[in-house]
Amino acid sequence: HLGYFGYAKEVSWGTAIAATDYAELLSETIGTTIDRFATRNIYSGFYEPDDYDGARRHAGGIVLAANPIPLGMLLRGAFNNCSVSVVTSGTLHTSNFTSTRSEFADGVPTQPYTLEVSRDVGSAHQYAGALLNRLQLALAPNQDLRVTADWLTQGRLLIAKSTPTFPGYPVDPFAFATCSVQLAGAANTRFEALNLTIDNQLEGILALNNSNIIARVRRSNPQQIRISGTLDFIDVTEQQDFINQTERVLKFTMTVANSFALVVDIPRFVYTAHAGNMSGRGRTTATFEGMARYLASSLTAIGVQLTNTRSNH
Repeated sequence: HLGYFGYAKEVSWGTAIAATDYAELLSETIGTTIDRFATRNIYSGFYEPDDYDGARRHAGGIVLAANPIPLGMLLRGAFNNCSVSVVTSGTLHTSNFTSTRSEFADGVPTQPYTLEVSRDVGSAHQYAGALLNRLQLALAPNQDLRVTADWLTQGRLLIAKSTPTFPGYPVDPFAFATCSVQLAGAANTRFEALNLTIDNQLEGILALNNSNIIARVRRSNPQQIRISGTLDFIDVTEQQDFINQTERVLKFTMTVANSFALVVDIPRFVYTAHAGNMSGRGRTTATFEGMARYLASSLTAIGVQLTNTRSNH
């Protein structure tokens, strides 16, 4: 509880920037692994020979309740594509995030950040060249909008701790009680849990460049947007949409303190799985999976609008 998480937007990938903003977390798992390699197999002995240490890889995740301020940074990291419009001059701005259309730079697929993690052990850990690999937004009753962000970073240093300043307004995160879901343009109250995952499928690439850290990052596949959750299974309407592979518009909205808002719009949502089986004598629910398909007329597979006090994420 005495630790903190800070971040700052980088101008050049891997060039560390002192933390400019901070977010309160539920947990973090950012760490370092070391590749290893053997050099002897035939050595006239029963003992295990010494091996050698190889590349250092820094990666891991953070979990937090979705406060509207740090959520903007995470969405920018996930999409790398953002346009901003003014709602109230000098106060409120709406940021529009859409499917990735270009890369930040060659070998840098998305906006890079420097992360600062203090674990109350003296020095803080600074991770430079952090790219957001996977972002999940999870909704369920009696819960905040739960965010899991998985990072892939280039470097790691120990630095002196900074002084964190967390968002003062709004203090509260987006929460389940303000969420409304629309399917095919109509309000739908059957959704009992909803998960949205944006997977950038990033891979750190090593090179022969006199270094034991990654030299660049590439995509192993296109960005994938997946949706899953639980539905109240009271008729076969949604199941038939799955069988017929019917596309629908899926949209959900949330608010905090009236002024702050989140709108997620998926213009071509299609079910990829739907299971509504009877597990016993109780109420029957259906679990589902789906995907967002690209809409050529809008140049995106998903649109996310975030209204907060930031004009630049």
